[in-house]
This record gives sequence, C-alpha cells and structure tokens, in this order.
Amino acid sequence: MNGRLSNLRRRDFLKLAAAGGLALSIPLVGSKLVPRLVGSNQNTPFTMSFNAIGTVVTIQIDDVITQDYANQLVGTVTNNINALGNVLTRFPGGTNLYNLNQIGTLEDPTSDILAVLEQATSYSESTGGSFDVTVKPVLDLLQGYLSGQPFPSDSQFNSALDLIDYESVGVSPNLVSLDKPGMGVTLDGIATGYILDKSIKILRSNGIKSAFVNFGGTLATIGSRSDGTPWQIGIVDPITPTNTIGTLYLKDQAVATSGDYEDYFTSNKDYYHIIDPFTARSPLFSHSATVVASTAMVADPLGVALMVENPSDAMNLIDSFPAECLLYTDSDGVMTSSGMKQLMTS
Repeated sequence: MNGRLSNLRRRDFLKLAAAGGLALSIPLVGSKLVPRLVGSNQNTPFTMSFNAIGTVVTIQIDDVITQDYANQLVGTVTNNINALGNVLTRFPGGTNLYNLNQIGTLEDPTSDILAVLEQATSYSESTGGSFDVTVKPVLDLLQGYLSGQPFPSDSQFNSALDLIDYESVGVSPNLVSLDKPGMGVTLDGIATGYILDKSIKILRSNGIKSAFVNFGGTLATIGSRSDGTPWQIGIVDPITPTNTIGTLYLKDQAVATSGDYEDYFTSNKDYYHIIDPFTARSPLFSHSATVVASTAMVADPLGVALMVENPSDAMNLIDSFPAECLLYTDSDGVMTSSGMKQLMTS
C-alpha cells in the first residue's frame, strides 16, 4: 500500500489518536499533544484552558489582575481566534480560504488571509520550496482514504504532485487566484503561528507583561515569569510522549513543533499530515522538529520545512534564519542547532 516508502526503516512508537485541525506540536492537554509547561508557580494569578476552532488553547497570566479583567481578555482572545480560524480554515464552514479552494479565485480577500499568503510565499522561497501551502490535493487524497476510499495509487499521487506549486498562487490586494485547475491551499502549517501572534498582541496591548499562550501545541511567551525566571517548556519525546528530551528556558519567544506522531493516515505513520512538496508523500527523515523563534509566525512554517529536509540540510537551513531548532531524526537521534543548546540551559 505504501509503495516505495514501505522499504524505508521506521521506528515503532506509541500510536496516538489522530485529530484534524491546526495543531502541530508536542505533551497532553485534552486529546492533543502539546508542549509541557514545567516549573509552574503555584501562585499563578490566572490560568484558563478552553476549546477554539477544534483545538485546546491555554492562557496563563502571571500579572496580578482581577478575575473580571482576565475573563475579559480571554473573551477577546477567543473571539479573535474564532474569527481568524473562520477566515483561514480549509474546511467546510470557512469563508476566505474555503471559498478560494472551491472556485479557484477569491475577490476582495481580507487583510488576514493576504498577510498569511504573503508570508507563506516568502517562506516557500526562503526554504527552497520545502514549505509549500499548495499540498492540499495530497491531503485530500489521504483524507479520502480515511473516509473509506482505496489507498491512493502512484498515478493519483503523481497527478497531485503536478498541482503543488506555490508560484501558481496569485496574490494581490484585490484578488487571490489559483492558476492551475484542481489546485488547493492549506494554511495548516502557518495559520496557527499567525493566530497565536495576534493573540499575544492582544494581551500585550492590554498591559500584560508576563504570560504564555499555548495554541494547540504552538506556544508563545510574553516576558518572563513574574519572579523574573524564564518560562520552562518541556520538549516531549515523540517516540515516548510521556517523557521529555529537554527543557527550554524562554522569554519573549515562541516555540512550535512539527512531527509525524499525531495526525497520521496509515497505521505505520508513513503517511501523516506533513507533505513533501517534491514527492507528494510524507517525509520520513525525522519524527519531530522543534523550532524557537521570536514569533510563532516564524517558528510554525520552519518546523514543517525542517521535517521535509534531510537532517543535514535541515541544520544548514535553520542557520539561515533567526531561529533555533531541535530535530529528533530517524537515523541520527537528537540533533540541535548551537543556539538551541543555549536555550536549553538555565
């Protein structure tokens, strides 16, 4: 069933229930694997978890604020997440992106979808095409398999491969267009970062100076803890998710993890939600890629690109960005960029 990919060596590891939506990362909140906050202050003034656009969002605010003000902020953030999710989702019920995929054009796009598509194009160019939002036709094939259709043939994969081309997405202030019939766009690998950064901006603009927001596994921090210490985030072992393989010490930074262990289409996980734009199959080089950057919009797509690259090229790629990474590779175990090691030392 898996064609030429079935001959590649894979580690066996714990099977977790796959779930749709925007989540990408690392341990357990609800049904999602998300980064683990460690060393929490037991006197934290405010913490709340809630569901938004199909994933778990956790906000922790270390500033001393009233319960009413905290609830007001959470309400504002929640409304913003839901509004952006409606614009940026590829699934039925959405507006801008869903309509674009249905008819191939989108007139008068919102500023949000323009911003995300422009950034997506920029990351496609700067990663040499390893990040590409036009892999949706492949995801549609695999989703059909989950829905009971036969596993896609090589011919179907190759036809989908012909439709992967970020340069065939036309983006202008008044019109977005897909230049090849049958093309489709998914923003799963970048929309989470955009929405999270918007959430952080809301909190900052309302006077919050010490907080973190965990949006389905992509996490961003504001300042440090109220006692001046960094936020401590455990990096989960993708092979044994109950364990961690390190701790990050972050201040005013974001972290995103892409991996092969959450949203998968086949029982052996050789086909999962990340697609290599050059093969129309899922890459099999690494189990997870954790990226730390100044914003989630930077970290989110880089994690996807690093999963597509072989480990050596991935480490070279990260050196060209203002970001650090940890790769859990299939062949060489854990690999880290030089700056990542510093972020893992208190």
